[in-house]
Amino acid sequence: MHLFTRSFLLFVAILLMAELAARFVFVRAMEGRFDYGYHPTAGFVEKSDGEVELHRSGGRRFFPQTFQKTRPEGVYRVMVIGDSVSRGKSVEQSYTGFLEKELQARGIQAECLNLSLPGFGARRKDLVIQQAEKYQPNLIILHVGTSNEYEDEREWQRRDDFNSPHPKNWLMHSMVLRQFYEMKTEKLYWQWLPRAVRSQAGAFDVNEELRASTDDNTLREWKARVKQVTAQALERLHKAGIPTLLVLQASNTRQKTVDGGVLLSDVAVADWTAPLVRDGVARISMKEVISPVQAAKMYTDSNHVKPEGHRLIAQAIAQTLSEKGWLPKAAQK
Repeated sequence: MHLFTRSFLLFVAILLMAELAARFVFVRAMEGRFDYGYHPTAGFVEKSDGEVELHRSGGRRFFPQTFQKTRPEGVYRVMVIGDSVSRGKSVEQSYTGFLEKELQARGIQAECLNLSLPGFGARRKDLVIQQAEKYQPNLIILHVGTSNEYEDEREWQRRDDFNSPHPKNWLMHSMVLRQFYEMKTEKLYWQWLPRAVRSQAGAFDVNEELRASTDDNTLREWKARVKQVTAQALERLHKAGIPTLLVLQASNTRQKTVDGGVLLSDVAVADWTAPLVRDGVARISMKEVISPVQAAKMYTDSNHVKPEGHRLIAQAIAQTLSEKGWLPKAAQK
């Protein structure tokens, strides 16, 4: 009796070839694949001609964009870092795109880049900020919210699990086997699974997030972490001489007003961001930009707004930049 059958050896050979291909042929696509957004440069591709491309890589899903690593002379470069709210439906329909048009209408050679990523909390946003600092931005816009800390925590744990030396994770050091595991996690073959399996897995995710988001101690820890990470980022940007504008997330409370609008709340971020405002740091709140009547039509859920809401935010940003004197002098209004 042979110890290994031909079928088994063939399977091992195929697996080995696939592993080599994943590590050496598709190295760019796999960069940061299992760091779940915690890889510092995943999604940033610096080309030999000095151009930088943004694309989906690892745990990051940038909108495709291209810019020069060294900021061209006369260009006013703005980089927007945030989550799915500031990301919008597209670059053009996000407040990043509307801001670029608004500034260009004022005669500014503006280049606004959308570096927002869905599900990103404070720690992963800060990694994007650190990379963005290298590309000579004239302004950083940071969308501040607290709704994604569960995702940050979960992905941090996944990263640690996959990269730990514990024997239970040895098989996961294979790029190919990891990819098969991720196909389940990312639900790429979800439609072929029994409904009961899908429901159970989905309920588990929801229940875990609900449990974490209703625990007072967990919420305090998350708020303290967001505050600390944001403050450290602002201090670093201040030392680098990069002005920073905070856009505060305001959530739809679903409480009706007498004129048919809905009340917005930024209580999760308003109190602790106020002391962060100083020379070179400003803030605006979605609550101040979008009226209750407008919110009733523009909010698609508790946090996200339609393109028209993004346009209003862009106008408010442009006005704030002008008032602060942060725009090129010839364009101040």
